[in-house]
Amino acid sequence: MARGQASAIRWTKEITNSQVLRLIRAESDVRKALLIFDSATAEYPSGFRHDAATFAFMSARLAAAGLLPTAFSVLARVPAELGHPPPESAFAALIRAHGRARRPLDAHRLFHDAPRLLLLRPSNRSYTALLAVLVAHNRLDLASRLFAGMRAAGVPPSVASYNVLLKAHCTDAGSGADVDAALRVFRRMPDRGCPPDSCSYNTVIDGLCKHGRIGEARRLLEEMSDKDCSPTVVTYTTLIHGMCRSGLLDEAIEMFDEMTKRGIQPNVFTYSSLVDGFCKGGRSLKAVTLLDRMVSERCQPNAITYSALINGLCKEGRLGDALEILDRMRLQGKKPDVGLYGKLIDGLCESGRAQEAANYLDEMVLSGITPNRVTWNLHVRINNRVVVGLCAAGDSSRALRVHRSMKSRGISTEPETFHRLVDCYSKKGDVHKAGRVVSEMLLEGCVPTRETWGVVIGGYLGKEKGEGGS
Repeated sequence: MARGQASAIRWTKEITNSQVLRLIRAESDVRKALLIFDSATAEYPSGFRHDAATFAFMSARLAAAGLLPTAFSVLARVPAELGHPPPESAFAALIRAHGRARRPLDAHRLFHDAPRLLLLRPSNRSYTALLAVLVAHNRLDLASRLFAGMRAAGVPPSVASYNVLLKAHCTDAGSGADVDAALRVFRRMPDRGCPPDSCSYNTVIDGLCKHGRIGEARRLLEEMSDKDCSPTVVTYTTLIHGMCRSGLLDEAIEMFDEMTKRGIQPNVFTYSSLVDGFCKGGRSLKAVTLLDRMVSERCQPNAITYSALINGLCKEGRLGDALEILDRMRLQGKKPDVGLYGKLIDGLCESGRAQEAANYLDEMVLSGITPNRVTWNLHVRINNRVVVGLCAAGDSSRALRVHRSMKSRGISTEPETFHRLVDCYSKKGDVHKAGRVVSEMLLEGCVPTRETWGVVIGGYLGKEKGEGGS
């Protein structure tokens, strides 16, 4: 920053760190806050010096804004200007900011450079921050080595650092052996002066449930009470979700009832897990009663809850119930997304109600739901599904309108859809439209199959014979 800019603020004769810190806090624009900070730096010749707290706060604000190199440069001024390391809280915040920026390796390098560049010897606080970043970005090999290095450096692990290590084992993309490793770490924690807390139990229970080891997970829940460690809504929700995934729906309801008897209030994730489990288990009407109970207890369903329920009802052919749930969703001010529309459209087409499916497709387009990189394939599938369904119903004019709408929105037409359009027009005797569809097909670089050519040529031949006979 230029000297003129840095001196833009007129300071009082007695400039103080509290005054600088107050101005930086009050400024919502981080770059303007940095201007204030640098303006105060320009007063160094008059004897003013930033203190460690101001350096730390400025660095933390820059890190939160994603300005990582600038944040580090501010923090690095502390040892140079004050002769001691910066506050470790600011350093840990910078580590976490690298994680949010998806730069775990940079965070790892920064950590190992801290003694040289910042005169900072990381404590448990910084180790735990880096462990969390590495685990969150699946750098489990580095996380394991860091944990081992932590002990070698004489830094005693805390319950928080053990919890990160447990998460590393339980979220590893490997086999059940990873959960066994988590259990070994879990059992060693009391011997190391770090008795497991509810977060430790929840992490291991989640790992066991993901591998279908529900019985062991339940025994850990019972152990929590014996160890005077109270289960939380997360503990019960994790077990309920695991039971639903394993098809143990009755056991999940029993666990739900136990939870409420103990005075632990279910949240939207608890209910959504049950709703999803019962819908996947072919018991969507039970899921509807769960939704009613959820609403009666003033726990607002979210889009995931509604989507799971509508999907389950559609799969069971209960389209009327699914459409009623959609109306309830709208009344609560929640808008369906392309995934939910897709489930309804699939269900309607499967039941031969292609015209209704086309209505919902129109509604989706009018509400401004457009394809993006994530939803592109889904948009292609449901649009083509509607055209095929309309052709099967003999509604060639509406099928063509949907096809034209697809073209205007850049949604590609699949070969099967082209064939159905050609076949639909040929059967109606409108071979000229069938021929135009084939021409469009060729223009889009989609080569007609022998069957498609056979349909359109057969249509032309049939028309000529009819005209000759007349």
